[in-house]
Amino acid sequence: MTATTTPDRVVLRPARVVPRSPVPSLAAAALAFLATALLVTGATGPVRTGVVLAALLVVPGLALVRPLRLTEPVGRAALVVATSAAVDAVVALVMVWADRWTPVPAAGLVLVVSGWAALAHGVVTVRAGQRATLAGAVRAAWAARHEGTLVRLVVGGGVLVTGTALWAVGTAQTDATALGEWGLLPAVAPTWWLGAGAVLAVTVTALVDRRFPAALRGVSAAVLVVVAYGTANLVAAEPRPPWVFKHIAVTAYIQQHGSVDPTIDIYNRWPGFFSMSAFLGAATGTADPSDPVRYVEVAFALLDGALVFGIARALGLRGRWAVTAAVLFSAANWVGQDYYSPQALAFALFLAAVLVVLTTLRRAPNALGRGLVGGVSRVLRARRAPVVPAVAPAPRTATVTAVVLVVLLQAVITASHQLTPFVLVAALVPLVLVGVVRPWWIALPVGAAPLLYLLPNLDYVQEKFGLTTGFDPVSNVTAASTSIAIPSLATTLQSRGVLALTALVAVVALVGLVRSVRAGHAQRALLVLWLAACPVVLVLGQSYGGEGKFRVVLFSAPFLAIAAVHALHGRRLRLAATGALVTVTALLFVGTTFQAEQANQTPASEVTAARWLDGRFAADDTLTTVGGFPAIIGADYPAYLERWGQVLSLSDMMPWYHGAMTPADLDDAIAGRSHGGDDWVVFSDTERTDVVRRGVLTGAEVDALERSVAADGTLRYDRDGVRIYEVTRAA
Repeated sequence: MTATTTPDRVVLRPARVVPRSPVPSLAAAALAFLATALLVTGATGPVRTGVVLAALLVVPGLALVRPLRLTEPVGRAALVVATSAAVDAVVALVMVWADRWTPVPAAGLVLVVSGWAALAHGVVTVRAGQRATLAGAVRAAWAARHEGTLVRLVVGGGVLVTGTALWAVGTAQTDATALGEWGLLPAVAPTWWLGAGAVLAVTVTALVDRRFPAALRGVSAAVLVVVAYGTANLVAAEPRPPWVFKHIAVTAYIQQHGSVDPTIDIYNRWPGFFSMSAFLGAATGTADPSDPVRYVEVAFALLDGALVFGIARALGLRGRWAVTAAVLFSAANWVGQDYYSPQALAFALFLAAVLVVLTTLRRAPNALGRGLVGGVSRVLRARRAPVVPAVAPAPRTATVTAVVLVVLLQAVITASHQLTPFVLVAALVPLVLVGVVRPWWIALPVGAAPLLYLLPNLDYVQEKFGLTTGFDPVSNVTAASTSIAIPSLATTLQSRGVLALTALVAVVALVGLVRSVRAGHAQRALLVLWLAACPVVLVLGQSYGGEGKFRVVLFSAPFLAIAAVHALHGRRLRLAATGALVTVTALLFVGTTFQAEQANQTPASEVTAARWLDGRFAADDTLTTVGGFPAIIGADYPAYLERWGQVLSLSDMMPWYHGAMTPADLDDAIAGRSHGGDDWVVFSDTERTDVVRRGVLTGAEVDALERSVAADGTLRYDRDGVRIYEVTRAA
């Protein structure tokens, strides 16, 4: 879009036609047909996995995203991936709800249809003759040498490659098998710090120096995200965090049974993410759902960063500053919800829906909206009259496509996670009321979807969790989290570090919002402010087990980062402030997330033992563990949920015994929970160390309990520090 200025507004007019290359569409079509051929021939191995996965995450979304005519490539590519994931999820949900599990034929059908659509678009583009040329790109690169861009490309690229290599070597040298209270911080090799420092230095330099090539700026930012989010997953012996194993188990259950059972748990009632994962796993030939888990966090982090970049561009930031916003968001996102989970998918689709709304459905505000803009401008004493953008309506095809896409994304979000769809409703409905989003009726399906989905599940939610914990936002925000951290200097610094990280970005964001209003951009500032503030709806009536406040931080982080950039936009001191803010937030992110890594690691020995037990555990059995043993790990996990108290740990039972448990107490507890099947008791050296460090039990008490169990039961498993006893056996 180009802009012409009048005394009180900026009128956006359609920009010149952007040359489009047919190569992406033709390549997508070729990818779809190749993936279909691999499915038809029954090929197996990494080639099928890579090709089919890439095709299912790229090609289906092209047809839906293309009519939007988005010209920004990074945001458009991220939206294509998010849309493809939503399409895959819908296909998977139809199969599991209809109890017709045919993932390979369904994947082939999706790829054939979307492949022909991509091919048709490529042919039309070729015939239209509107395409970028290689010669034009070469001429632009040659002209850039006069501005020093070529030198920066060579030097910056060289340092980036060197830093990435050092990071890879340092990661390979890191031993994460025996982490202490400081987590990964002292465990990573010195080479890792050198490599990560080089990557950070190139990224910061590229952000503050506008003469750096845009491609190098984007690549360095992406590598920084991989360094920050990928290290812990690469050094871990098993998928992390520990509770991810239940997500793997639910996916395996759907792959094995091809359906869901709402009586099992809440995951089977909101199966969008798990159905999509099972569909992708079956189509790609990945038999074990745990195989790709360690790469999921990096994938979601990159996808979220790209979507935030696209949102920042839609809100008027230039390329360099949009990258800065994406990097700030990635560094401020310490909540740790990017792992293999429903909320990770739902959050990415939420960002995708916001991107569609801001790029295609955004309009000039109505009288109410203009009144708000004028009032805020007067209160903050704006130096110029409010700039009210008069946005030309998008073509009808683009508008209809955008509405369909937002409703599709909301439908998948609704079927995947309980909270996220209500954040989208809170974000969208007020924008409709002030006229910033049109057509107005889009609020009806977006708002109705989560309510209609909740109705048949309302009794279950009320019975198992409670629909609300009280309409007291202060109490819900201050509620203690269900996670337990061992009190120490390290955990104290970690908790203060994440608070400092969020507070730092929030304060800078507030400065940026005020600066935007005073510069005449009150409408944009209010839009960003509302998107950052609306997640507070999550804690109005529910603490979500003490984690509601963390979800507020998560959903606010993208827009706080965008607002913060407006405080930095400029020259000289502001450029120095940009470098300092990015550096400080990145260091705080690494320090706080790496420190907590001890609680996120699961020993490989316990995973092996859990899989051994999973093949023997029956619906009438009980399991007693010392600590957080990964019991629910396979497709037969419903057997652990059939009876009351089937799986309990000594840590769970200690409050009943007022800080002391004798062997007789343990015998009584096992007998009281017995349901006629086998009673299994697991002792682990790792869990013993953990409960002693947390002060739950002493080492002598744990040893006494194990001696009692060994005397009464039979040792069935003894390997790598894990021992499993069978205390009783049904007659």
